[in-house]
Amino acid sequence: MENIKKYFAECLGTFFLVFVGTTIAVIFNPKSGIPAILGTAFAFGVALTIVYYTVGKISGGHVNPAVSLAMFFENKLDLKDLIFYVIAQIIGALLGTLTLFVILKNIPNATISIYGLGQNGYGSASATNFGLGGAIFVEIVLTAIFVFTVLAATSKKEFEGVAGLVIGAALTMVHLIGIPLTGTSVNPARSLAPAIVLAISTTNKTALSQVWVFLVAPLVGALVATIIWKLFNFDK
Repeated sequence: MENIKKYFAECLGTFFLVFVGTTIAVIFNPKSGIPAILGTAFAFGVALTIVYYTVGKISGGHVNPAVSLAMFFENKLDLKDLIFYVIAQIIGALLGTLTLFVILKNIPNATISIYGLGQNGYGSASATNFGLGGAIFVEIVLTAIFVFTVLAATSKKEFEGVAGLVIGAALTMVHLIGIPLTGTSVNPARSLAPAIVLAISTTNKTALSQVWVFLVAPLVGALVATIIWKLFNFDK
């Protein structure tokens, strides 16, 4: 029963993060410039902070397969929980994207293929035509920064009071960098859900064909962060 509560918490938390973040991203539209980038980055950061201080008390508030993978290598999550956390996160992300989809369908003259669902992309799907190699590189770097922050902020009991604020701030920061480049993933579940729903509901298959970058690169970034964290703490 305790494990089921954890999985449900991860599902609910990921739903909230993806719904809030991508809905703000779509409504603000990154092409409208700096105010939209600031608003979207802030939305993701605040949403994660809220998740951490609510359902995070139950599951740890990972809401991200990259974070869960890092916690697995830190021996804070066993293999069974890692698998079910990731499944719960993907389900939650899909529910978040589907909720955004329903909202957009009820806006007169809103076209999903034009508005999008907050999907990630590179090349022509990027606001700056950012290339494939750059997308892989930046997603690895941004995820490593974010996951390293999570590992550090959750490493000691005395950090509990401020951990959520620090983690939320880190997510905001990486979004400020990544939004004009890839839309910022650093979270495979957050990227997979919009890509799937967009491909099913429209003729736009670009996000789905590119989503492998936003599945692989964040996981690599999480591994990089874990290795660096272990090097900092090798004598403990």
